[in-house]
Amino acid sequence: MENILNNKKFIGVSIIFIILLSLFTLAKFVNEVKSSNYVGHGTQPPSTISVNGKGEVIAVSDIATLYLTLSKDGTTTKLAQSTLNEQITKTLAYLKTQKIENKDIKSEYGGINAKYGSSTVVNCFAYPCPQPEQKIVGYTATQSITIKIREVDSANDIRMGLANIGIVNISGPTFGIDNEDSYNEQARSLAIDDARVKAEKLAGDLRVKLGKVVSFSEGGNYPTMYANQSLGSTSMMKDSAPAPELPKGENKITSNVTITYEIR
Repeated sequence: MENILNNKKFIGVSIIFIILLSLFTLAKFVNEVKSSNYVGHGTQPPSTISVNGKGEVIAVSDIATLYLTLSKDGTTTKLAQSTLNEQITKTLAYLKTQKIENKDIKSEYGGINAKYGSSTVVNCFAYPCPQPEQKIVGYTATQSITIKIREVDSANDIRMGLANIGIVNISGPTFGIDNEDSYNEQARSLAIDDARVKAEKLAGDLRVKLGKVVSFSEGGNYPTMYANQSLGSTSMMKDSAPAPELPKGENKITSNVTITYEIR
């Protein structure tokens, strides 16, 4: 009998505890609902505004680039490569006199290709005409070199000097910026400031307040050249007129950003 009374007492206490826990949970839920502006507020995406910003930085070119293609023929691969090596050595020696450092001289690609031809004369009396037999008549060794010139005002003089030592295929100079990262950062900073000003103006017109940034994206930073960028390629210029001073031009580096703000 005593066990039955104890069990009933335990069950009663458990029921009271469950009721109290349920009431506490319900009260907490009601308070959370009251603290919200409307039911389901926490599940709704935040209101936002997006603005675009643009920043531009003008930079004067501080580096010039020349592109050389050295080429020599020979009856054998050894002779073609040996003759080319002599021209490469002469070219590097000249660049050294112009204070061009090794780090600014880059070999892009090179190789040796066979030259084909035929000394047979084919008389054609009926169609189709017989084709003369092609055979290797020699070899051509080539080497392409890219040169950075940090004293940009001397770029055209160096090009003329290269032509005078026998370099026939020269392209450039092209003018550009050696380190664009700092200018890109400046342009991006200006674009962000531009977007922030627009966002603050828009928020004022809407009578809302800006919150945190919820997204950011940036368009490409593409430098735009002004004035002459390059004089193009050249052939042998021995005994030619003195090299003219080429305009280096300016680079306009642009950054376009899109920023989305949460509004309150």
